[in-house]
Amino acid sequence: MKKILVCCGQTAFAKLLAAADGEFELTQTEREPSAAECGEYDAALFVLPSLAAPRAETVKRLAREAAAGIAVLVRAEERAAAEELFAGFGVLVAAANDSAKNIFSLLSYAAKTGERLRLFGSENVRLRSTIDDLKLIDRAKCALIQYLNMTESDAHRFIEKQAMNRRQPKREVALEILKTYES
Repeated sequence: MKKILVCCGQTAFAKLLAAADGEFELTQTEREPSAAECGEYDAALFVLPSLAAPRAETVKRLAREAAAGIAVLVRAEERAAAEELFAGFGVLVAAANDSAKNIFSLLSYAAKTGERLRLFGSENVRLRSTIDDLKLIDRAKCALIQYLNMTESDAHRFIEKQAMNRRQPKREVALEILKTYES
């Protein structure tokens, strides 16, 4: 079951709830959710009575920050303007007078987008960790070059050999080197 945060008034929420099938669990809020709160859901749906409202800026901010798919419902006459306003943000747009089937299809796409965002987010964390490890190892190599007059390739071989001999990650060896020479 896909969890959807719906940001709208009671009347609009009641209409969505009545049209919902068993595939979606809808939760309503009238206040502006945080990016972390949106991340607890598969997608967030904003019902925008007007594009001039401050909620449009909230939608843009959450599209950049939240790990959830974002969709908006607007009046039919504002759909083209909404598509233009949210272009480049990955926000899915539908008209409020679209069929319930189309709206819930849009929510399904938004939920899938949220899955991809979470996947990319975890990959991003893993890559940042790898980059941090490489920076640390490079600093350790620089310390060996500076204090023991090693060449870069000798320092690299030294760290790799120490890691193999001690059965430790290169990161741990680099930390010990830095603790020794940068204290």
